[in-house]
Parts: sequence; C-alpha cells; structure tokens
Amino acid sequence: MTEKELQNLIDKYISGNCSQKEQELLDKVLDSYTDADATLPEIEEESRIQSEIYSHILKKGIAPNKTHSTKTYKCLKIAAAIVLLLFSLSAAFYTINPFEKENIVAQSFVTKSTEWGQRSTLTLQDGTKITLNAGSSIEFPESFNTLSTRDVKLNGEAFFEVAKNPNKPFIIHTENVTTQVLGTSFNVNAYDFSESISVTVRTGKVRVQSENKDGDINTVYLTPNQMAAYSKKGDELITSTVDNENYLDWKNGIIRFNDITFLEASKMLTRWYGIEVDFQSPSLKNCHVTARYEKAKLHVVLESIKFATKGMDYEYLENHTILLKGSCNH
Repeated sequence: MTEKELQNLIDKYISGNCSQKEQELLDKVLDSYTDADATLPEIEEESRIQSEIYSHILKKGIAPNKTHSTKTYKCLKIAAAIVLLLFSLSAAFYTINPFEKENIVAQSFVTKSTEWGQRSTLTLQDGTKITLNAGSSIEFPESFNTLSTRDVKLNGEAFFEVAKNPNKPFIIHTENVTTQVLGTSFNVNAYDFSESISVTVRTGKVRVQSENKDGDINTVYLTPNQMAAYSKKGDELITSTVDNENYLDWKNGIIRFNDITFLEASKMLTRWYGIEVDFQSPSLKNCHVTARYEKAKLHVVLESIKFATKGMDYEYLENHTILLKGSCNH
C-alpha cells in the first residue's frame, strides 16, 4: 500500500466512511506496525509536527468519532511518523549529496570528454577556462546564474583558470577530494586508475578537502607552487612544494620521462597518443628511461628510446598497438 492510499484510508476511517472491507484492511495495516513502532521516531501527543498534522486534518473538516479515538490516535501517530521518516531521509540525502541537489536546481547539465590521445579546451558560461587532458571528462551545469556555488565533476586531469566571483565559490568534485576556489589557476589530476589524486596551484589560493574511509575531513590551503596529494591506498592527504611547473607539461605539449620504468612510460604513451603498448619480455617493463619531448610524433619518441637503450626495438601491430621487444643495454 502506498503512502497516499494509506492516508486516504485513514481519512475515511476518521470520518466514519470506511466500508467493512476497508476497515478490515486498515486493521491489518495497523497490526503490521506493531513491531515497527519501536523503530519509528517517537512522537508525543504534544509535539509540534503531530499537532500540525492533526490541525491540518481538522481544517479539512474531518472530526474524529469518540468511538474511534484510540485507533485514530494510533493512525495519527503512524502518519506523523511516516512523514517524519520521509522528511529526515530527504534531508539526509541533500546533506550527503549536495552536488545532486544542485543538479535538480540547475536542471540541465553538460558533459565534455576526451579520448586517449586527445586534449581539448572549453570555456564555461561564467568565463572559467578548462583544458582537459586525454581520457578525461567533466560535468557542469549550462548556467550558474541560479546557483549559490559553481560545482563541476571531474574524472581524469584538467587545468582550471577560474573566473573570479567572490560571491560564488567554484568547486571541483573528484573521488574523495573536493577543491574550492574563488578565482585562480591550478591543475587537478584524478584519473580512476591512478593511485592518488593531486591538486597543484599555479596562481591564487585553493582549499582542498579530502574525506577518509572513517568519514573524517582533512582540509589544507594551497598557494602557488604547492601541491596536495590524496593517497587512495594510504587514505591521507599530503602537501608538498613543487620546484617547477612540470605538472603542466601535458598542457604545453611536453611529454617527460624522469627516470621512470618502461611500464610507467607505456601508460604515458597510451594517454598521450591513444595507443596500447605490449611487452615481448616482462624484463623490459623494468628498464628505465629519461627523456623530454615537445610536440613530438610517436615514431620520434620510439626511435629516441630505441637509440638510448641500445637493444630495445618496437613493432607496430594491429588495433593501434605497439610491441616493445629486445632488451635494454644502457
């Protein structure tokens, strides 16, 4: 039985218009609440909410019969408890999911995404400029005009140049981490497959909050050349200072290998060029490479690595796959 049907049945019972079958049905419903009463919110007769519900019933011209007073009170108690339960669940939903609440208010949302090997730049309605790295997506409302905050959802990596608006904070939602600013530029790296989520500030001031598995909130404030990294495995937020702007290499068309393994380099090549990398020998994965390339073609990168390792070779396979073979002899 739905809430509306139960309400109609209670109204008919209170007004004395229940048929025999309807009264029997109501009795069964009331009996089913015998065990549930203990779990429903306790509502005293003098409570404000019950009084309001009862007054509403009286305003509708429904006067309870004295013969039904005991069961009427029970009906009112259950009805009021249901209203309270639904209200508290609704309030909890909006408290826990503020972004979903904004979703309802904004009504129309837009999602932009990039494939592996692609990067794109977009400008939001408020003037905020966002550069998306490869394999990333961002969700945002068409307009922020009717909203108290400017909320967006990011999966992947993006560089934000946020338009200043002191009255309307800009908030980026990623897994376990939210980043809030009023107007600044910064980089957010939050790929699903990554072991961490990082926020690095270029200009202005940024507030970063993380929520650990126990529900505790950790808050840090970042200024230029500072980074906050949330470790998914360690479940903690760590701040550090960056010495240069290497974190913006991807935005400037630079791919950099800082003494990393071939396995780590292969993941970067996948993001950068939209290819897959296979290894003929597992030992190749542990070879190291240090190099920097600016707006270089894939074959230039591969030939350079081949020359530096003096033993590694590569082969183009089907389905945009590169096979690395041979050995590394630095």
